[in-house]
Amino acid sequence: MYNHELAGKILADAFLHYPLMNYAFEGNAEEERSAGLHHLYKCCSKTASIYGGVILTSDQQGALIWLPGKHFPLGLKHEINSGMWMIPFNLGIKTTLRLVNHDDELDKWIDKNANENYGYIWCVGVNASARGKGYSRQLIDQAITDMRALGMTEFWLKTEDPKNVTIYQKLGFELVYETVVKSSGVRGWVMRRG
Repeated sequence: MYNHELAGKILADAFLHYPLMNYAFEGNAEEERSAGLHHLYKCCSKTASIYGGVILTSDQQGALIWLPGKHFPLGLKHEINSGMWMIPFNLGIKTTLRLVNHDDELDKWIDKNANENYGYIWCVGVNASARGKGYSRQLIDQAITDMRALGMTEFWLKTEDPKNVTIYQKLGFELVYETVVKSSGVRGWVMRRG
């Protein structure tokens, strides 16, 4: 049993001032953005537990969610089954469309260029007070171990924060694609680890 509430809170806090979320929630007060992100990531955690995996650090300072390539990007059936279809009712149509349109471009690029046995690190976040202590490495290593055990041989992620590119490179990922997404104007980096 996963604690989706806790995973949602950790990820929401980690992404509160993230470039993509600044764009998606533009004009929203910080407390409204925080509540929206908590709902979003709680739904994502629930979805990942059904179709992929959820990892929490033992001291509950970090969380990671992942999906196998066969379920990424999520299809309508998966979104209905997991309850993600409710997101527009909680975030609002404008915010939801901004997120969906931005993610769609990068997600399709990954799916087109990845091998057939890939895993996708959907989201990794660490509480602000615990950053710089190796939690991201611990979470990513565990996720890759779990995905490898299921036959996945290639691991992908994307980021919209330039600081993360260097962090992920230190964790063995290579930068394979960089673009400014047309719909959002937000720069995105796609990274892969074999």
